[in-house]
Formats: sequence, structure tokens, C-alpha cells
Amino acid sequence: MKAYIRNSIVIVLLSIGLYSCQKAEYVNSFSEFVDVYFDADKTALRDNGTGVFIAARYNGNPIEWDVNLKKIKVVAGEGKFEFYDTRNGKVVAEKVIDVKPGSKETYTLFQPTMDAPVSFIDPSEQGTESPAPAGHIKVKVANYVQDLIPFENLDLKVFISYFDADFNTVVEEVGTIKNVKNSIDQAEYHTLPDGLPTPLPEYAHNYVFEFVNGSTGQPLLNHGGTSYSNTALSPQGINPLPVKNIFTLYMISRKTWGEAPPFIKKGDTFYEIETNVLFAN
Repeated sequence: MKAYIRNSIVIVLLSIGLYSCQKAEYVNSFSEFVDVYFDADKTALRDNGTGVFIAARYNGNPIEWDVNLKKIKVVAGEGKFEFYDTRNGKVVAEKVIDVKPGSKETYTLFQPTMDAPVSFIDPSEQGTESPAPAGHIKVKVANYVQDLIPFENLDLKVFISYFDADFNTVVEEVGTIKNVKNSIDQAEYHTLPDGLPTPLPEYAHNYVFEFVNGSTGQPLLNHGGTSYSNTALSPQGINPLPVKNIFTLYMISRKTWGEAPPFIKKGDTFYEIETNVLFAN
């Protein structure tokens, strides 16, 4: 009799355990994980030459975020994403998103300098802009290098540089971008000849900027005492390859490895002006 009672209890406990396991599996089947993509490549906290100083929280808790693959894995549903400066814990951007299964949307963050706020931008922002006319490019440029360019009004002389059939370097001026603005929000498109010969050069071509005081016509000088210039744009290096030839660019300062005539000296440190592509279509 005792054995019968003991066996009955065991059977009941096993039944309860089996039901619990089935119930847990049933609940978990509704927890679908989704990859959400956040692109921080255009933030100074991510790209500053020193380290990665941006991380993420989800609903108040730290969460793994691969800044190279750009993805965060979360449960489908509404949640709050916070992005913070790892040096002080300060939240620099946040966004509430209703994450849907199968969603492939990428959210893009923008921060041109370490002192600038972090904002979300629409990567398709210039998608409705009309294409550049045949034989031309459309360029919008923002200047975030006021610390290196002491001009109240900045003009950019634009040159094209390429190798001809005999492998000689050809450099030709294609136009001037006048009155360059100090933020993307204020910048305007300028249409310039693309400067490309017929037939097209076999090797990649680059667009080069020279920096001119719009009020006096005087150029920005480098440490060697000549006109400072930088490589601003290499269209063939952009993936996917632009077909409408429309570009939004922004300029920032970058510390260099040391002293050299082509660089700009400020105090005891040497810099170069780096031009980055924000949008390309």
C-alpha cells in the first residue's frame, strides 16, 4: 500500500514537471528576437582616432552593441534605446522604437565633433534631390573646422585630379563653392562641372579642396607656407557607387602624426582637415 502511494506521488510530480516544461516552452515560443541596426560611424564618439566612447542601453539596462556590425538584438516590441558616453555615463541620444519582426531598418547617428550633440539623421534624406545634370556633380559642404580656419567667410576652390593615358597627373579647377556654412542644416547644394575628360580616366579620380578667405581672396596656408589643400571626395570609392552624383560632405579637424609642411599648425600640435561623406546618391 505504501509503495502504491509512493508511486502515485511520483507520477503526479512527474506530470506537474512535464506540464511546467511544456508551459515554459509555450511561453518562450512567443519571444522572438530581432536585430535592430544603429550606425554610429558618423559620430565623433565612435570615430575620433583614440577609441570608441559610445555604448547602448535598452530599457535602462546595458546591452551588447557591435558597432562594427551595427546591430543590437532585442525582443520584438516597443523599447527605449539610449546611447551614452562611456567616459562619463551621460546619455547623448535616445529613441523609442516599436521593433517589428523582419525589420531591416538602420538608424543613423550623426555627431561631427566631440563637442557637438548626437542626433539621428535620415540616410535617405537627399534621396528626393534631383540628379546632377549630365557632366556635373552636386555638392553640399558643412564646415566643422572653424578652429583651424580663421575666416569669417569661407570659399572652397574645387579641383579634379586624375592620371591621363600616359600616367601623368592632371589637376584642373572645376569651380568654387562660395560661403560655406558651418552646419549641415544650413548648407546648400552647389552644382559644378565634374571635370572628367572623354574618354574617362582609367584610374580613380579625386576632388581636391583649397580653402580661401571669401572676403580677401587669401588662401589658408599650411605649415610650409603654401596653400593648404586636401582630398575631399573620391566617388569611385563609395559603395554603392553614386548614380545621381549628389554628395553631402562635412569637414572636421584631425590630429596628425607630427610635424610636416602640408599640415596645419595650431599651438604645438599639427592637424589636417578631413572631409567625410555623409550622403552619396
